[in-house]
Amino acid sequence: MGTKTTAELQKTIKELCSRVGWSQKALARQLHYELYDTDNECEIRQFEERFKKDLSRSTTQPERLERYLDLMREMPEIEKAGLIVPQYLPTDALDIEVEEALAIVSKELTDTLRAQKE
Repeated sequence: MGTKTTAELQKTIKELCSRVGWSQKALARQLHYELYDTDNECEIRQFEERFKKDLSRSTTQPERLERYLDLMREMPEIEKAGLIVPQYLPTDALDIEVEEALAIVSKELTDTLRAQKE
């Protein structure tokens, strides 16, 4: 059975995909290019199907989804869109409200730092 972590990661990936304007298939292609050195169309289609299943099954390993997010953080399209790719670090020590507030502060800090770079 899947964990809450898996569901949260799947939701995050889907939301980022949507906000950039990509289909899941387009994102899968981008991830495939990052992960593998092949441009074999058959392998790409297989990866697209596996990625689609990874985003829907509760049994998907969170580590795999984290890897996808790590790659997404480096994609120019995500950066150009000004999106912050959250890095999920599970904790049982804080209330959910505190974690949400810290995520907001983190996003504001990142936005400020990016603005200073420009």
